[in-house]
Amino acid sequence: MTTPKITIGNPKLNVKPIVELLNASISSVVLFPELSVAGYSSGDLFFQQTYINQSLEALKEIIETTTFKGIYVLGAPLKFNDVLYNTAVVIQDKKILGVIPKCFLPNSKEFYEKRWFQSGLQTNLEEVNLLGQKVPFGTLLFKDEANDISFGVEVCQDMWAMHTPGDVLSLAGAHFILNLSASTEAVGKPEVRKNTVLESSRRHFGGYFYTSSGATESSTDLIYSSHKIAASLGDLIAESDVLDDKESLVVDLDIEAIRYQRRIDSTFRDEQLFQTKQLRTIAVKFYENKDYQLSNKLNTLPFLPEENKLYALRLANELQIKGLMNKFQMMPNAKIVVGISGGLDSALALLVAHQTFKRMNRDVKDIIAVTMPSSITSTHTKSDALVLMNTLGVTALEIPIKTLVDQHLKDLNHAGSDDVTFENAQARIRTLNLMNLANQYNGFVLGTGDMSEIALGWMTFNGDHMSMYNVNAGLTKTWVQALVRYHSETAYTNVSEILNNILARPISPELKNNQSTEDSIGKYEINDFILYHFLNNGASESKCAWLVKQTFDLTDSESETYATRFFNRFYQQQFKRQPMPEGPKILKVSLSPRGELRLPSEIKRR
Repeated sequence: MTTPKITIGNPKLNVKPIVELLNASISSVVLFPELSVAGYSSGDLFFQQTYINQSLEALKEIIETTTFKGIYVLGAPLKFNDVLYNTAVVIQDKKILGVIPKCFLPNSKEFYEKRWFQSGLQTNLEEVNLLGQKVPFGTLLFKDEANDISFGVEVCQDMWAMHTPGDVLSLAGAHFILNLSASTEAVGKPEVRKNTVLESSRRHFGGYFYTSSGATESSTDLIYSSHKIAASLGDLIAESDVLDDKESLVVDLDIEAIRYQRRIDSTFRDEQLFQTKQLRTIAVKFYENKDYQLSNKLNTLPFLPEENKLYALRLANELQIKGLMNKFQMMPNAKIVVGISGGLDSALALLVAHQTFKRMNRDVKDIIAVTMPSSITSTHTKSDALVLMNTLGVTALEIPIKTLVDQHLKDLNHAGSDDVTFENAQARIRTLNLMNLANQYNGFVLGTGDMSEIALGWMTFNGDHMSMYNVNAGLTKTWVQALVRYHSETAYTNVSEILNNILARPISPELKNNQSTEDSIGKYEINDFILYHFLNNGASESKCAWLVKQTFDLTDSESETYATRFFNRFYQQQFKRQPMPEGPKILKVSLSPRGELRLPSEIKRR
């Protein structure tokens, strides 16, 4: 998306800045603003034949002199049958692929386009002669059949209509819409403009790219914005600062993510039943770049919002509380039993339980918090667990399990080595204690495991895997970390030292000596990154490996290891997700077998 420095009154002077931007571009598609060849604020010059001819000559010179081989879209005033149109001209490799007339002409306040231009809604033209070429004219769909990539074009006000050309184009298969605009600026307008682009991309289940002319337009009574916005599926990809006159904004678009969302969303499929207009399809070609690098680094923590983060944390916390409160509708006198390890997940679950009981005006002593140290448990985690429970004022129990584990392994004739049986015996005996304590205290067991562990199967089947309700099931590990940090800085500053200790400590289930989770399954930050692009965007294993390499600056081997390990574990561990406890959905995606993820346990992907 570009905003060239243009000259009003002499279209030939606009050739050089446009060609320089094109020749320097590495993008597949370059989008210019509305009427960029002549200048939107040319006024009654649009009535003059010489001015229209000069615009046409400038367009011809751009096409003939640029070395750019991709697709580019220019705005130009074009006259056909003595009627002038405000158009977008789609060009590739000296060929004019199509001309799209603006459909909705603003004609109020500072805008009076109907003074000069005819609406594209009021024409029967389907083909025009332009610079010696026969060119399709109207609402057009541009498609690369080989690569299955389609796009359409809107001009400025078209985006603001109640029923837009982009609606029709998207239902006809356009994966993204390009919008050439010349938008005047005013306080409050950037936010409205941005929200309109985001909403267009959400409604269209696609991408939306918007660029506007800048301050080199006439400033007689108005200032024109150079605002550039890129969005996909309702999310912002990138945005230029309205106050910054930077000429170009280069972004990447995940086409497969769009295809994936359209495949899984029945609304998009149903909407196509109302598509009655047959659009002409124009062939285009997108060239593959084997050395392609991402134009902008992806967010390393994609599950966490980059904007309004504090509000998102508050909302996630509130959803956890409301989910747990609702459980007490059926058992108003029940108590909660929760295991506290001195780790992140159990700390967050305890804080949620504590807030819930405060909200219900229940005595927090009805929260039965239990720490169950084994021979492996470190003094630091045990100490933090006890201090956290006692400071919050819940009923704190300490039940050592070493004797039970030793006896259990002896009954099994176990050799006593630190193998998986030894590890899982500890987890299952802890769950056995919690379940029986729930019977003893008329309570129910609160689960603590997070979505990242559920995705990777990093839980003991019928051990920490099991509970009556899991408030963390809808949160990834990176979200759990963010929420614990949030609580330490807001409502729970009285235990901030303990919470910060937990945040700083290496993540470990402490089921064998010197055990580090991330040594076994890799960094949670990278696993959550893969989980996001897999669940949200339908990214394949090979694509995830490439994205990891691009984003985290890893080697090919390291990136492939992460992706292979993730996908192996994800599919192999589905059997653990089939009977997983209930828990609230908090993020865009969930791993609940009753909600979103319906897979057989016997699935084989290799």
